[in-house]
Amino acid sequence: MNIDLEDELATGMREHTADLKPSADLLDRAARRNRRRTAAMASGTGVFALAAVVAVAMTALGGTPAAPPVEPVAPPAPELLTVAMVQERAVAALAADDVQHIVQTVTYRSTTDHGEWWFDQVTGDSHITHLQGPGGAVQMDLWQLVRDDKLTMTQVFHRDRSYLVHERPLDGQHPVGPAGSTPDELRAALQRGEGYTLVGPEDLAGRAVLHLRFDFEDGSDELWVDAETYRAVRREIVKRTPDGDSRNRMDFEWQTRTAKSLAPLTVVVPSGYTQRVLPPVDGPM
Repeated sequence: MNIDLEDELATGMREHTADLKPSADLLDRAARRNRRRTAAMASGTGVFALAAVVAVAMTALGGTPAAPPVEPVAPPAPELLTVAMVQERAVAALAADDVQHIVQTVTYRSTTDHGEWWFDQVTGDSHITHLQGPGGAVQMDLWQLVRDDKLTMTQVFHRDRSYLVHERPLDGQHPVGPAGSTPDELRAALQRGEGYTLVGPEDLAGRAVLHLRFDFEDGSDELWVDAETYRAVRREIVKRTPDGDSRNRMDFEWQTRTAKSLAPLTVVVPSGYTQRVLPPVDGPM
């Protein structure tokens, strides 16, 4: 390629890239690349050569036009929950056949009792323990196993290392656990005519919950449900009496039915414990 053609190419490049800011040696490098590519081509290909040089220059400059900026999308507005919506979802969350685990604290007349309770919603089996204190020694275990409309109760007393076993027909009835904690009781409370009011969202030991409250004549009933799953997390019932307030707090955990979650429902009488004999009972129990 002759010098006049190179000048023509350089002039063309400057016209097409007038608004760009190439480095000082860009045009010289682009021209040298074009000479190598078109050395064997006839002089009649000047238009193509100019386009090639411009393409090289634009590529070297990162010349693809930038895409227009994307407008940020506003996040959806938070859902405005009503107490009816929370109650409906909390009732639906009780439908799962999970093993229910409860840690319970009952305070009355300056005395506090602690316990744990496991309940299998499929079989009706339960296990209740009485604790000396939170995380303290177990004073008593009570297993209630339901088989063929018959209830077998095994109660273990750790203080005197004894136990008793008692069986009786259920006649279509079902044993109950700590008052106010069964799924049926929770469901009934959530569905009552004059139900809870929605106190609002709260943080309960680092967990996002929704707080419901129901005030009655001589006390209150408060329920906290998980803000995402709507599973019951805590219920606290307070009743005012002439002898002082009675406070029943229940913290709930819901466990999928597995061998591990069902293990507490297996009766375990420690070795060396003596079986008690119940005296005969006259009349229906």
